[in-house]
Amino acid sequence: MPEQAHSRSKRMRWLTSFAVALLVVAIGVVAWKARRIAQREAGPRPKITIAAATWAGFGSAFVGVHEHYFSGIDVAYTVVEDLNARHAAFTSGKANVLTTSMDSWVQELSQGIQGSPFIVTDESAGGDGIVAKRAIKSEADLKGKRIAFARATPSHYLLYKVLERNHLSPSDIQAYPTEDPTVAGQAFLGGAVDAAVTWEPFLTQVVDAGKGHVLVTSKDFPGTIVDVLGASPSLSAQDDLVRRFAGGWLQSVAYIKQNPREAARIMAEGFHAKVDDIDGIMTGIQFVGAGRNKGFLCGPSPLASKVFQDAGAFWVAQKIIARVPHEVLSQAICG
Repeated sequence: MPEQAHSRSKRMRWLTSFAVALLVVAIGVVAWKARRIAQREAGPRPKITIAAATWAGFGSAFVGVHEHYFSGIDVAYTVVEDLNARHAAFTSGKANVLTTSMDSWVQELSQGIQGSPFIVTDESAGGDGIVAKRAIKSEADLKGKRIAFARATPSHYLLYKVLERNHLSPSDIQAYPTEDPTVAGQAFLGGAVDAAVTWEPFLTQVVDAGKGHVLVTSKDFPGTIVDVLGASPSLSAQDDLVRRFAGGWLQSVAYIKQNPREAARIMAEGFHAKVDDIDGIMTGIQFVGAGRNKGFLCGPSPLASKVFQDAGAFWVAQKIIARVPHEVLSQAICG
């Protein structure tokens, strides 16, 4: 018995020593990681500046900054509503991330703007659509009708997809080009056209005013109006930085899905907009998380590439661009 007691005591001392050694190692690893983070935080921090319009789908980084998801990166916005001004901010280097849509990116590349999409931010899921007079009861009834839409925009591309599904072509309608979807909606409310491709809040306003109905929305055409972040060539060359930023962005998207009202408040503050306006935009879009992003950007036949090629062929047919440019999709999130 004394020998057994001695053996147990010896084993207990050995186990205690082993546990203490493991604890020391664990503390050392934690301390090393803390020093690495502190060094990264203390040193020059890389900066990412996003040129964006006021759009909830583009506002996820406001949430990420608020929740500290971008460790070691200075993330800022330059909010510019004018498209040409956003392009200028991006090409001049004032911003190194450009917010756009996949169909618009085809045109931007054709204009000489360089970069590569690396994150899909959101998909339109009811936020865009076609309003029509009540006599127009089906998509096929659009044939021969006067339709307002913003030329060379996602609205134009959505109209094309609606016509295509009904075996119609742009020549089968009376085009009424406008400056933007808001003007198209106003043209319909003013009685100038039979139908219009517009967005919220005009979709709701038409119904509330009793002047027509919503014929079809982007919810019926998933994966058509797809918004993305494009990285400048200098940013694209920094794979690790792009990957870290993308990770923070996707964390932000997860937060938004779990806390939509609080996220709307944070984004509204960042955009200097009303919370209800941001909340309203959010009801018509789907924020794109990690899994869906990989479907859009990764693999041999990414969905974003299909949108790019399809929209490009349409823009060529409409003589908006001369040819479909060479596409470059970032693989930063695909590892």
